[in-house]
Amino acid sequence: MQQRPDGDIEIDEKFWEDNFSIPTCEQCGGVLKPNVVLFGDNVPKERADRAMEMVTGGDALLVVGSSVMTMSVYRLLRAAKEKVNSPIAIVNIGPTRADDLASIKIEARCGEILPRLLAMGSLDVPRASS
Repeated sequence: MQQRPDGDIEIDEKFWEDNFSIPTCEQCGGVLKPNVVLFGDNVPKERADRAMEMVTGGDALLVVGSSVMTMSVYRLLRAAKEKVNSPIAIVNIGPTRADDLASIKIEARCGEILPRLLAMGSLDVPRASS
């Protein structure tokens, strides 16, 4: 396995063949998955609608540890910028799909920078010029 700059892990095919098994439900035999949306899956409509309400109703948007490569997340950032001109701050190692939308981009490991931001008490994110 090899870690990429954005934190993703490159896993070779041999791992999937030899060391990985997908758990199944003992009652129905279906695939067990956590209650999260996995890459490539669709975000349930109610959840997507609620996320859009929160993003367009907020004062600012903080993106932490995401390359924003999925359209469902990128759409939220675009809405924050285009509909309500919310300032956007991104904390991530490496480029993101939304770097051009950000008012501020912090290139750092989340576990190192977030405690420092919390200790400051606030993060003043200027509105980016349109």
